[in-house]
Amino acid sequence: MRKWIIIGVGAAALAVVVILALMRAAQKREQAEKFAARREVAVAVEVTKPQIGDIEESKTFLGTVVSTDEATVFSKIPGKIVSLPAAAGKRVGAGTTIAVVDYDQPGMKFRYYNAYSPIPGEITNVMVSVGDMVSPSTPLAIVVKPESVKIETAVTAETLARMSKSRPVKIRAKGSGEKAVRGEVINLPTSLSPESHLAQVEIRPKSRAPGLRAGMFVEVDVPVARSEEALLVPPQAIRREMGGLAVYVVEDGLVRRRAVQTGLSREDAVEIVSGLAADDEVIVHANGDLADGIKTSKKVPYRPHE
Repeated sequence: MRKWIIIGVGAAALAVVVILALMRAAQKREQAEKFAARREVAVAVEVTKPQIGDIEESKTFLGTVVSTDEATVFSKIPGKIVSLPAAAGKRVGAGTTIAVVDYDQPGMKFRYYNAYSPIPGEITNVMVSVGDMVSPSTPLAIVVKPESVKIETAVTAETLARMSKSRPVKIRAKGSGEKAVRGEVINLPTSLSPESHLAQVEIRPKSRAPGLRAGMFVEVDVPVARSEEALLVPPQAIRREMGGLAVYVVEDGLVRRRAVQTGLSREDAVEIVSGLAADDEVIVHANGDLADGIKTSKKVPYRPHE
């Protein structure tokens, strides 16, 4: 009896192995058929040759515009503000009346005093209102020369170690459509703040920047790395797949996969460190899924959209 039980168990196990082998063979056959069918699919592609050029990678930090040439307007006499001809944001010249003060003292030969701006510029802040009582020590307004500004920004220790005064930075007014202007680092500290663990860097625009005003926030793009004569492709050509990063190229009318290693990147380009040659035709866009070995039905040059 025991002998027959052992024979039955062995037969059942053998049957399971045979069934699993048949199922695996069927799965392989199905995958092979799918792959064969996929190889017959032809896709239209847009291709480009890698470009040789320099690439710089930047980090963006928030900064504040600070005036380097400003004046505070005071009244030389005590009295009451009866008029404020100038308002915040208005451009004024040297000698322009900022406020009119009523001296209102018996026996005096004059009644009013005009408090004026000592420099040409823009009024950034008015600290009084009509009807306020002021003295010669009361600040009335601040006038700033818009072109005489610097930017203060706090950067991390890692970024500080990569910065230098020879590398220009880019400055953009935060949230505006203004074009970025180039700036130069004028103060590069050697240590971090013990409270914030950041370094306070000072930057000056290299040309007149009419869109920058004292007190506003700006975005500062600080270059942290650079590669020269790098192999560059459009970011759209890079594919993130299970096996890692790859690009697809056209070779003899067929799509071929290339595993690649990338380096620096910017908005319009990615550096390819390995896995691609300068004469490869890189696929940027396709009208279907890409896989190694499928055919290309149409090949056109890639043109970046404006």
